[in-house]
Amino acid sequence: MTGRLARAGAAAVAAFSLLGGMPGAAAATPDRSVAAAPAPAPAARPGAAVPGLTVRLEELSPAVVRPDQDVTVRVTVTSTSSGASGPLSARVLLGGTPFSQRQALSAWLHDAQPRSLATREVVSQPIAAGVPAQGTTSVTLTVPRAALRRGTPFGTYPLAVEVRSGSDRVALARSVLPWVGANQEYEPLRLAWIAPLTLPARRDLFAGSVDEVGQAWSQTVGTGGLLRQRLDAAVGTPVTWMVDPAVLTPPSATGGPVTATPQTPAATTSPSTSPTVSGAASAATTPATTTPAGGGSTSPASPPTGSSTASAASAASSASSASPSSTPATPSAPAQTPTAPSDPLAAARTDADALTARLEALGDDQPVWSLPVGDPDTAALLRAGPDPSLSAVVWPAGTNPLTRAVGRSVTDSIAWPADGSWAEGRTTAWTRTTGGSAPTAAVVSTDAVAPQRQTTPGAAQRSPDGTPLLAYDERLSEVTAGDPSSSDTQMVQEFLGQSLTLLGELPGTRRTALVAVPRRTALSGPALRRLWSATASAPWLRQVDVSSILGQGAQARQGIQGSQSVATTTEPSRPASPLDGPAVDELESDLATVNGLRRILPADAPGARAWTAAIQQLTSARWRGGSQAWTQLRGAVDGSIDAAAHGVQVRPSTINFLADSGTIQITVNNTLPYAVHDVRLELVPGSPKLRVTQSTKTLTIAAGSRTTIQVEVTALGAGTVPLEARLSTPDGVALGSATTVDMNVRPTSVWVFALVAGIVGLILVLGLARSLRRGPTRAERELGDHEAVADAVLGATRPAGGDRPGGADRPDSSDKDS
Repeated sequence: MTGRLARAGAAAVAAFSLLGGMPGAAAATPDRSVAAAPAPAPAARPGAAVPGLTVRLEELSPAVVRPDQDVTVRVTVTSTSSGASGPLSARVLLGGTPFSQRQALSAWLHDAQPRSLATREVVSQPIAAGVPAQGTTSVTLTVPRAALRRGTPFGTYPLAVEVRSGSDRVALARSVLPWVGANQEYEPLRLAWIAPLTLPARRDLFAGSVDEVGQAWSQTVGTGGLLRQRLDAAVGTPVTWMVDPAVLTPPSATGGPVTATPQTPAATTSPSTSPTVSGAASAATTPATTTPAGGGSTSPASPPTGSSTASAASAASSASSASPSSTPATPSAPAQTPTAPSDPLAAARTDADALTARLEALGDDQPVWSLPVGDPDTAALLRAGPDPSLSAVVWPAGTNPLTRAVGRSVTDSIAWPADGSWAEGRTTAWTRTTGGSAPTAAVVSTDAVAPQRQTTPGAAQRSPDGTPLLAYDERLSEVTAGDPSSSDTQMVQEFLGQSLTLLGELPGTRRTALVAVPRRTALSGPALRRLWSATASAPWLRQVDVSSILGQGAQARQGIQGSQSVATTTEPSRPASPLDGPAVDELESDLATVNGLRRILPADAPGARAWTAAIQQLTSARWRGGSQAWTQLRGAVDGSIDAAAHGVQVRPSTINFLADSGTIQITVNNTLPYAVHDVRLELVPGSPKLRVTQSTKTLTIAAGSRTTIQVEVTALGAGTVPLEARLSTPDGVALGSATTVDMNVRPTSVWVFALVAGIVGLILVLGLARSLRRGPTRAERELGDHEAVADAVLGATRPAGGDRPGGADRPDSSDKDS
């Protein structure tokens, strides 16, 4: 007997040392109610011969242990090694003292290096065959009821399953074991549930090809989809559903970021150089076309590609509203029938209708509360401060679409901020930003309110400004977020253990705990069903409806019985939202572009609706923790809007203008699958050498076409003048980037004057050159000496010798006579 006790004590010390010696994060805060073992021995080292082993708890039955019950524990040992493990053994370790603090329980399950706990081995079993290379082995152990006798009326005990190779630990799985006695020595804990019916953080729900978008919606709202599984799992459980109306409205047609074909880069048009035209004519920027009576000329353009591609039906419909001067292009994609059974978007619409019918059929034990469309991240938007145009899209006025869908009134005045807090002044900021009234109540985390010492705050609270608060239990709710590294069994055991430990804080007080399943939950439908079934059968839990906390009508505003007026203190730890100030500014810019495109596109163009819906979805709370998917959707939406804005573009060219005044031709291409109207063309010369008589024109162009307009200009000087062509919507939103038309300007007056001046100068130069090269004339040659001839003719009438040329050298005739 003494030997068996000594061996048991040695086993307890060894178990204590190995459970407290796991590497990883820092140890949790000590739990004074958990018995501490003597100084731990050195931690057991993993076996060098069997690396890559993990153990996973698959079953613990019953989940809640009562007196005189055995417990079955089934685990799966998995090897990622390329070699077999060799003989192993498995054993179950159980603590002797229940948790009294919930923080210690969480640390035991999630910290890589939890606080050391005193445990003992209650059962072991050899695994003689070991685990094959890259294989699994299932092991079932039965803990006898004699090893489970407890002296407390209830409690949650630490439990671990260890796999060993010889004396070395090679794998460990931790869990908890809830235990209740035969006598009910507590006031049962009332438990209420809120669960979301919101879209997951997936880009392909709103951007991508028709096949991608349709498949994403079917996987979300279709039969066997994420949301349908959630509804099926809740049958028989009083769950209040927080529904995003957007789950009922998948995209209905191609357009915007939803494309009929895979996205490809849009075709570009290379500049052309026109021949020189003189006089009143000008050089056209397009090939020769037939000019209709209206003065403009059109010719088909290249068919649209990329994100602006649409069906032939859409192109034809858009072309019918175009001006007579535009010729529609032949679309490259085949026509699609929206109601065809093979249409993925039609299938998504059918799935959404089935989900709507399912919501209509819910009973009174599962009320429907509506979130704003898209489930906006109001907490992040309040910090960023969106402008009124974006606020109007995020929180549109009018009847709630969920009310219309399910055919009955739904509660839509409950706020569920994604950060889980309701700080002082938020009610005022909420009403100012959303443009609506103050919420009836706000769903917040218990970590955001001032808790009582050593106890968790109750579900019914009130903010300092009087707003009723539905405080959900942070730790219970976080368990329902799911953990891919844990099994469903471990999740259920943790939830039961946390709720039983919560009960132990005030076991004789009637309390209500609210659980809000996070929007980002990774739990499948079967996992939720297992959780809800386990809580329904737990003897210390009583399922209640959330309305029992909130109250009815005026009572919710005048006061909640048993509620506490508390101040929200700190925000709970949450994944960051991608909606910071710069991101909101970018969305506002995109929305301004979309609103401008609405002014030039047909009213029935699906692109504008799709862009607005996508911008609204980019403000959703679902993107917390999914910033990568948000960035992907943001890029797809921005690229689609940018492609549409560049779909109407002036064709670049070079024009040689040899006239004082005249007309030039400017060609504008429309590669969109929609006709555009009221497009403003503004021509801005880059030099005072050129003047545009009418600098602004209004255009209408058919889908996939081009139009050429006549513009009168006047040349005031010679040189190369860049003529900037800007396209915009009626409200001034720029379409694409400005295009430069290079004009080589040579006015008539300039070159004519230059020609005349050149001729005159040439005559003068030739005359001067001729005079310089001239010899004696014929008369001179015939008369001989000029002076002698002159003397003979003039005689005495000639001037004095000093006055005539050569007079000083030649003697006068009078001198000769004398």
